[in-house]
Amino acid sequence: MSMVLENYVKLTAEAEKILKLENPRILERTITDPETKRPKIVRAWVADVTEEDYAPVRKIFSTLAEKLAASLQVAADAGDLRRYRVGITWYPRGYATEYRMRLI
Repeated sequence: MSMVLENYVKLTAEAEKILKLENPRILERTITDPETKRPKIVRAWVADVTEEDYAPVRKIFSTLAEKLAASLQVAADAGDLRRYRVGITWYPRGYATEYRMRLI
């Protein structure tokens, strides 16, 4: 039996994930461009996760979605990530994918 190590938070469509985030930062990552199939460097908003759905964990949350990253960074800059949990809901709609974020 193989065990999958889950080091990253995975969002499920239209289901809110409640996270306690720390140490937000921007990192450069190399990904495969889905259209050209060639590697490209992107900037990701990344944070350590200490709670996932109210359970203690040691994981990473990462997003390339600019609007979500901007909202998370505003919360980080205001000190809200230290004070609150963050609820994130993913609504996949192809190129019109949306995220809802709320402070809890």
